[in-house]
Parts: sequence; structure tokens; C-alpha cells
Amino acid sequence: MQVITIAMQKGGVGKSTLARSLAVAAARDGLSVLIVDMDAQQSVSQWAERREADMPVVVFSTENELPKKLDQAKDAADLVIIDTPPARSTEAPAAVEIADLVLIPTTPDVEPLEQMPRTLRLCRGFGRPVYAVINMANPTGPAEVSYTREVIESMGAKAAPVVLHRRKAHRDASASGQSVQEVDPGSKAAAEVSALWDWVRAELQGSK
Repeated sequence: MQVITIAMQKGGVGKSTLARSLAVAAARDGLSVLIVDMDAQQSVSQWAERREADMPVVVFSTENELPKKLDQAKDAADLVIIDTPPARSTEAPAAVEIADLVLIPTTPDVEPLEQMPRTLRLCRGFGRPVYAVINMANPTGPAEVSYTREVIESMGAKAAPVVLHRRKAHRDASASGQSVQEVDPGSKAAAEVSALWDWVRAELQGSK
């Protein structure tokens, strides 16, 4: 069982959407997937209630419950994805500490980029591999993606090679408890998620 933690202290960067999208992509790849929702808003848990498919499984967990939830999952889940709350909290450190890979989603905006160093310091403190994921980028704005990569690299961090753009398909899929790969598998949004999952899967295999 491997663990991906999705963490970023700034809200509104698409952490829950990223968690759901990667979880569905992994499940479609044949893995048994568990999402641990540690955000008090429980966006992923609510998405699961709208969902009809059995996989991925979604459970809510507090920091204190996390070790028990992971112990219960170790024989049943191939992959665990942890969605953490946006504010500074004790949940994120607990989730980062046990992660095989940490993903920090960020939009190409100054506010989340200003908050990123805090999350990077947390990951580096635990010695965890970490990548920023540029999320909700303007499909017609390649210049802003290039600039965002430069800012991330100036922090001594790495950015995932795949960018997720702001597309209506993600909102439409969420409304029915699905992901873009399920509602519109031929879309650009689905292709981006698929490419990101392929990269994440290779990173996880390299960490074994």
C-alpha cells in the first residue's frame, strides 16, 4: 500500500478535485483505492455520497483516527490518497509524515504561490518527495504556466510535468459524483488527468 498526500495551506486550489480525479484514474487502472478525507468541509465525502460506483472508497478521518484507518486499509487498498484541510492544522503534518509522495496543487496566482513555502518546509522536514501540481490554469494562457513553473523552481521545488487546466467538465462531473474520465473520457480534461496519473504512477513505482 502506498500513500499520496495532497496538501496546501491555501484554499481554493483544487485539492479535493485533484484527489478525486487521481483516485478514479487509479481505480480505472485496476487499483483498489481509498481516499481519506481529513478536511472538515468533507467535500470528498459529499462527492462520494453522490457517487454510485464502489471505487474509490472514501472515509473521513481525524488526525487521531488516521493511524487506525490506514492500518485497517493496508490489506485491502493498493493506494491511499489523503485530502488535507487548507488552513494551518495538525492534520497536514500527520498526513505528510506517512506519505510516499506529496502533491501541492497551486493555481497560477500569487496568493497560493506565496503560501507554498510553508507546505514545502513541512514536506522537507519529514524528508518526503514533493511536487507542485499547476492546477486550474487558463487553457489559453501558456505564459502564466511558464511563469508559475519559474516561481516554483525559484523556491527550490519541482513541478509535475502535467498541467491541469480550468475546464467546466470537472464541475459537471463533480455534480454527479464522478470524474471527468467517467463522464467524458475523450475530453481534454480527461486526457490531462490520465497523463498526470501516468506520471504519478511512475513516481510511486520509482519510490518502492
